[in-house]
Amino acid sequence: MAAAALLNGALAALHLENQAAAAIYGQIDAIVAHLQQVNAQQRIDVVVTGNISERLCRYGLEAATAGPNGGTFERMPRYWKWVGDFYLLGDPFNLIVSVKSFKAKERLLASGSGNLLSPTVGWGLFDQPDEFSYDRVLSYAYRGFTAIYAPAALIQALPANVAGFTNINGHALMRDLANFVPDVQHSMGANHRVNPRLL
Repeated sequence: MAAAALLNGALAALHLENQAAAAIYGQIDAIVAHLQQVNAQQRIDVVVTGNISERLCRYGLEAATAGPNGGTFERMPRYWKWVGDFYLLGDPFNLIVSVKSFKAKERLLASGSGNLLSPTVGWGLFDQPDEFSYDRVLSYAYRGFTAIYAPAALIQALPANVAGFTNINGHALMRDLANFVPDVQHSMGANHRVNPRLL
């Protein structure tokens, strides 16, 4: 089944069809739970889950940039796809958003700029807490990741030393998907650009 049909089915089941991006993203935990239930019954193809994840992340970006300070995000050009999927205009450098689906594997770690001056945010429907060991989150920080957003169930299942791991700004590296919109809005300056030091 195509990504659009599966996602539209989830939105219909949760009575979210034709809602604004903020209302849809506000129910991200329920959407993730629904999609994980569908995946458990009949495995969704990896390409399809990737497309669904990108659409859900886009809802979050649309909601975030509709905040009081606005902001702008763009899709990465195809030739930069290995870096990430979206970028938010930043001051002085852009913020990269790398979207993955249920598994992080090495693909998430290999994405991004690898530079703290142009940090990366990981966003995914991750469902395996053991992919996020202390050594792995240390590697994400080393690769210039400012945050990794994951479902609430995964965040709650992390060991204390991983859940408490902080980024270069002193904030949690591992974060609930529900915090994505307010975090981006908080980091958006009056100049309509992300200040990575606030993430």
